[in-house]
Amino acid sequence: MKLWMKILMLIAAFGILYVSFTRAGLDEVTNDEKYDRLRKISVAYTEVSSGQKICYRLPESRTLPNDTWYFLKKIRDDFWIQFSKNPLDKIRIVVLMADKKVYESILMYEDKNIDTSFWKKNMIESKSKIDLARNLLNQSSKRDLETNDLMRKIDEAEVFFNYTLEQMKLGNKIVRCHE
Repeated sequence: MKLWMKILMLIAAFGILYVSFTRAGLDEVTNDEKYDRLRKISVAYTEVSSGQKICYRLPESRTLPNDTWYFLKKIRDDFWIQFSKNPLDKIRIVVLMADKKVYESILMYEDKNIDTSFWKKNMIESKSKIDLARNLLNQSSKRDLETNDLMRKIDEAEVFFNYTLEQMKLGNKIVRCHE
């Protein structure tokens, strides 16, 4: 067998393996997000309308966009969105990805050795995920407690996103909650 054919088969095998692991991880993440087991980072923000301090909980993220293997994480995240069968689970995953991008942006913002273009680009991606989640929910004809809860979650994510982006643009410190 020719070398190029062996390489092609090896790439296909790794691709199939990657998709399999991604699908298996999706079920775990969906359940963890449903039961709020992923959001471990609490960040304080002030709600503009009431002036009240609120702690917003973000999911952890260890791999940042400036890491070499980040593209694999990005592919996995896109697969998770595409593979979600339940429309409401898809929305949950999209909001989770938006919040992960905000947390990654915060980590990059706080690390003064990382170029600001990384966190700015990541915040743009986060905003597009929030918009996607809202569009997906608006397309849903179902209106019940679960969809109302998801709408509230999307609204909170957007308010927190806007507050965080404003603080970053002003060069302010992002404050963690002390729980």
